Amino acid sequence: MKYVGKGYIQKNTQTVELFDKTGNIISEDKKYKLSYYAKIIRQSSDKATHYIRTHQSVPFDPNGPYGKREKFIETKIRRVSKNTFDYYMTYLKTNNSIYLTKAQRGFLND
Repeated sequence: MKYVGKGYIQKNTQTVELFDKTGNIISEDKKYKLSYYAKIIRQSSDKATHYIRTHQSVPFDPNGPYGKREKFIETKIRRVSKNTFDYYMTYLKTNNSIYLTKAQRGFLND
C-alpha cells in the first residue's frame, strides 16, 4: 500500500463473484456454506479473470455421474477464457449438454 497524505491508496481492490450449480450468484452470507462451480475475479482496472471447476482435466458436470460424489472426488478451479466461461455458465443455467460440449472444446484450446 502506498501512503499519501493522511490516508492510503489501495492498489489491489478486487471483487469476487461465485456461482452455484444452477448458475446463480452466491450471496455473501452463503459464500462459505455452498460450493461454487465458477467464479469471476474483477480487478480495479475492470480486468476480469474467469475460472471454472474441473475434474480429470474437463469441466465438471454437477448433473453428471460424479455430481453426487463432489465431496469425495478431486476437483480443481482452473482459469479459462471468457468464451469457455460463458458456455459453461449457459450449461449450468439451461442444463443443455451442447453447451458443456462447447465448453469442453474451448477448455482444450485454452
